[in-house]
Amino acid sequence: SLRFYYILNPSALNKLFFRILMNKTLTQPNHSELAEQNIQVVELASASAAASALFQHAFGDPVPDFPRHFVLQVSGADQQPLTLGYVHFTQHHNIYLGGGMCIDSRLLRQLSKAQRKALQRQGGPAFTLLSNAIKQLDDGVAVFGHVGHQGAYQVDLAVGFKPTNHPHLIVYWLAELSDEQQRDTIQLAADVGPF
Repeated sequence: SLRFYYILNPSALNKLFFRILMNKTLTQPNHSELAEQNIQVVELASASAAASALFQHAFGDPVPDFPRHFVLQVSGADQQPLTLGYVHFTQHHNIYLGGGMCIDSRLLRQLSKAQRKALQRQGGPAFTLLSNAIKQLDDGVAVFGHVGHQGAYQVDLAVGFKPTNHPHLIVYWLAELSDEQQRDTIQLAADVGPF
């Protein structure tokens, strides 16, 4: 599911959702500001080294061992990249099923003030990770999430996901489709069940 967790700091997550809902400038991310602060969203062939501990802590399961893996990385003064966040997308026919998003709030507190401010101006780490990862999914027609957490749902809406007529199922359209094609595509995702 397109769930995510702020590890050990749920109050920070609630503050983030409020900022996202109140900030109207989130649709145009400033990639140069992120790059200046050594913050980037990277696709990895395997996430076992970069996100295994974070994912295990958030979900109690091993990180998926199949594509596609995206991490939000930050580099400190030693230039060693650290994983602040993770999200996974599974390709299913011509759509993607997104899930497993997790953000490490412990690491977030260790970032420099400039790095934290840069992320805040982008909408926070969850928004930054999800919005940038989706832009790299250029070989499908839609990305789906199955979300039940209201706060996560608000982040997804801020990124551009739309509700469907199926409970908890949301969609981000990557391609322009006719109404009939959209209905068929939504049904394709709904037939998978909770993911």
